[in-house]
Amino acid sequence: MVRVARVRRGSIGADLEIPPGAALLAINGRDLRDSLDLRFYEADPELHLEVRLPSGQPMVYEIDKHPDETLGLIPEIDKVRRCTNACPFCFVKGNPKASKLRQPLYVKDDDYRLSFMFGHYVTLTNLRDEDWERIFEQRLTPLYVSVHATDPEARQRMLINPKSAMIGENLDRLEEGGIQVHAQVVLCPGVNDGEILERTITDLYAREEQVLSLSIVPVGLTAFNADRGVRTLTPEECVRALAAVESIRERASADRGRAWCYAADEMFLQAGLALPEPEYFDDHELVANGVGAVSALSSAVRSDLDSLPSLKGSRIVLVTGTSMRPYLADLADEVAGKTGASVTTVAAHNSLYGPMVTTAGLLSGADHARALESYRDFDLALFSRSALNDQDLFLDDLSLSELRQDLPELKICPSEHVTDTLLAL
Repeated sequence: MVRVARVRRGSIGADLEIPPGAALLAINGRDLRDSLDLRFYEADPELHLEVRLPSGQPMVYEIDKHPDETLGLIPEIDKVRRCTNACPFCFVKGNPKASKLRQPLYVKDDDYRLSFMFGHYVTLTNLRDEDWERIFEQRLTPLYVSVHATDPEARQRMLINPKSAMIGENLDRLEEGGIQVHAQVVLCPGVNDGEILERTITDLYAREEQVLSLSIVPVGLTAFNADRGVRTLTPEECVRALAAVESIRERASADRGRAWCYAADEMFLQAGLALPEPEYFDDHELVANGVGAVSALSSAVRSDLDSLPSLKGSRIVLVTGTSMRPYLADLADEVAGKTGASVTTVAAHNSLYGPMVTTAGLLSGADHARALESYRDFDLALFSRSALNDQDLFLDDLSLSELRQDLPELKICPSEHVTDTLLAL
């Protein structure tokens, strides 16, 4: 059963007057277990939809529609499949011990449905037989898989869970079912780097078309999980990992016409190296994983520069994390040159996770408030949209409206890439 949270205006569901709170029971005789079933089965052009209204009244709707048209029924959030691993580098375990954050941030998810729908990385260690059957029946491809290491012993050292050693068998099973994957390695020094990393890259590349890409991401620790037996990479270790990545990239570019393997932005930053040009990341498909995020931002800003309005005399402040500030400051100078505005970039320090966490998306509302305190007399403040959830809440449950109330003199706007907001002024 899937319960309706809201109904899109102008949709089929709105035309049928299906209300929020209604229970969607079955489509064409197939029971609905969750929102993924709804998404899968509503693609049929002819639907026999069984519903129970909030009053308890059963209803049946016969619907003819285009296969690409949805019903417009937005379901309540599904119960999430929990993670059964005990990774010492787990970011959820790196949250503040007291419940200072939005409660969903304390949930360790490892849900193949979220992998298919939203690109969450999963480990495949908690799949039941019925899950495997569903993956194949509904063609849930591609999935995003945290491989970490193809060496069974190394992977089990990372995930602790004995089932994690079966990564080769699990990838074989996906391949037999026609399921492709985007693979990820979270690189932990002394665990899955060096020869283990080289073997992992070689093994995954040998799977040819099954593995669509491989991301190499340096382990990220906070003030709350830095004492769990894993440390961050040294600059020298990052350089060695980048060399292993570059070797397979050259081969992949020659064999397949695309680089296939990508190091995350943070790998270059920790190595003390300049970030690569946009071409390094091909189509920027893995930006959500920190792979090419800075490059994508730069490209978006520069593509908009010639369309920006005149903002002569305006004073704008951009809030970001400490790692991003130098790059955003360069872009701010370009925006200032095109618009005539004065554009200042300020780095907010992370009070929740500590100084090791430097990304803009993990800054709290309080961090933003402190960073903006000295800029009350500016005309506009922009910050990364990634710091908010869909309800416009920061990590610490401070809302965007509350931040604006705290700084009423200043116009504060979330932004995808700075120029998107300036174009909308």
